[in-house]
Amino acid sequence: MTGVVLVAVAGALAVAAGAALQERTVLSAPAVGINQLRLLRHLCRSPHWLAGTLLTASGVAAHIWALTQAPLVVIQPISISGLPFAVLLSAFFTRRRLTLAQVAGSFAVTVALAGLVSSLPQDTETPVLSPGETVALSVGCAAVMLGCLGVARWGGGTVRAGALALAGGAAYGVSSALARLVGVAVLENPVALVHPLTAIAVAVGLCGAVLVQNAYRSGRFALAYAILLLSDPLAATVVGVAFLGERLPTDPWNAAVAGGATLLGATGVVTLARSPGRSGNAARVPADGTRQPEHALASR
Repeated sequence: MTGVVLVAVAGALAVAAGAALQERTVLSAPAVGINQLRLLRHLCRSPHWLAGTLLTASGVAAHIWALTQAPLVVIQPISISGLPFAVLLSAFFTRRRLTLAQVAGSFAVTVALAGLVSSLPQDTETPVLSPGETVALSVGCAAVMLGCLGVARWGGGTVRAGALALAGGAAYGVSSALARLVGVAVLENPVALVHPLTAIAVAVGLCGAVLVQNAYRSGRFALAYAILLLSDPLAATVVGVAFLGERLPTDPWNAAVAGGATLLGATGVVTLARSPGRSGNAARVPADGTRQPEHALASR
């Protein structure tokens, strides 16, 4: 189990580095409204974004392999370990100093991860999902994502960043659960890769990726990334327990540790939410990365 955890941690660090590289490009993207194709074309022309995507893909591959070797409720929270690294890289790329709140919040979330992993049962069973459960899971995930999109549409600033990150985290959690199902089956029979669950996992994951990219554009990277890293394992835990037969701690000591770790993680997110964001707005940065004066924006 130790080797599996180390691979998952390495994957989390790769994803964190990729996220920071992607943020560097996303924040310089033009104001495209709902035209996601235009945003994608801009991103694909950036070496930094492509490098970030490669790192993210490598991290995801490591994560998926770990999911085939250990329970979802154990592996999925390990993604939180990349948070301090991601915040540090984001500050480096944007030439900003880390605030005390960002450092404290990031490490609070990381300590919460250690508490959760140490308190969760680590026994493994072959996961199974019936057709009816597949439909219920897909509909539930879609409902959560649409609800978050509604909040993001009418909210601004911090609310928008949080709602989009929450939707992305839910999508990632569900896609990881499906990836565990497919991955375990593929280890026994490679032909199992050709399955409707594979298509659903890819579709949900891609939707989550689009939501996360827009959350990064809010200029509240630390908050968006922290909410993403908490909502992702939370969604995965719900799916693992409700659909895949995985267990949460039942003895008083481990239950208390898990509860305390959850509270500490939430405190870390609140700390990050109260930390100062960028003074600018992604919508005010044209494609060449230069800011325009207010009167020029108003004339559009």
